[in-house]
Amino acid sequence: MGAQTYTMAILIALAALSSFDSAPAAQSDTLRVIFYPPWNISKLPMYMARDAGIFERNGLKITWTNPSSNEKLLAALKSGEADIAVASANHIAQNNASGGPAMRLVGNSGYNYSALFADASIRSTTDLKGKKIGTGEPGSTPDQLTRLALRKLGIDPDKDVKLVPFDEGRNTDRVKSLLTGAVAAMMITAESMYDLEKSGEIKRLTRLTDHKQLKIYAGGGADYAISAALLKNRRDDAKSFMSGICEGIALGRKDRAKAMEFVAKTGRNLDAAGIEYLYKLYIIDVIPAKPFLKPEGVDLAIQMTSALIPSATTMTPQDLIDAALIPELEKEGHCSF
Repeated sequence: MGAQTYTMAILIALAALSSFDSAPAAQSDTLRVIFYPPWNISKLPMYMARDAGIFERNGLKITWTNPSSNEKLLAALKSGEADIAVASANHIAQNNASGGPAMRLVGNSGYNYSALFADASIRSTTDLKGKKIGTGEPGSTPDQLTRLALRKLGIDPDKDVKLVPFDEGRNTDRVKSLLTGAVAAMMITAESMYDLEKSGEIKRLTRLTDHKQLKIYAGGGADYAISAALLKNRRDDAKSFMSGICEGIALGRKDRAKAMEFVAKTGRNLDAAGIEYLYKLYIIDVIPAKPFLKPEGVDLAIQMTSALIPSATTMTPQDLIDAALIPELEKEGHCSF
């Protein structure tokens, strides 16, 4: 081989290597996103961004997996099948406490909205003492949240009231028990609130407080957790994903018709007025303008996990979060819409 031919071969090889190195890594490295439960209005930003192709425009290639149950979600997290989890903070705490690959909570776009209603004869929270309070099955999330709400109101759920458990799958029956006087108070979901307003029966009740006033930010599967490995090795991709969530929040406020199509999928046989009611409630009161972490929600996740996994009692919020990611996006101008 002549010197000129040899030099040309070297130049061609170097050009090929240079071309390979400059290929965008984000398009070749797929992000595995697990989300559960699938239909909750607090997930509206994620769906809006996904349906509008925002993540792809941000340079991401994503696979989406709905594991279909809490048990399968936890199993998938523990086996390392998720780069990103859109779930509830307590699921992330359970994964980390049980030895699963470390995940870090980075943001939140809402929670399960419920309000505490009581019989009309009850005018204040102190009137609840000695009364029967409707709750979920013992140990269930609704039961834990009802107990927490009562404690925040200065009422000992084990001494000051009598808790009456109901099957979680029959919320309508639980509301009927309040209207008939079988219980004096209970937490009521947003859908049930709409039904009560529609029928006019809400006038028979006293609204005492709600999860927002009590700062009980739990449920709804709208906490965003990213694997510690991804945050360390592909932080730009993690930021691109959460930038998409920011855009999804803005789009949900701007494209009302598209957002309400999603809301319609979250409820059972919602009429047009019900869809409008839930959209306004969540856009105004629940879904934040920016998906910052809710410290109270992280604290609650640790409390809930500690009741199941003793080792979680030593867990701190710092073990679960990356509080810097959303502020980084905001500083870079990627979360201001």
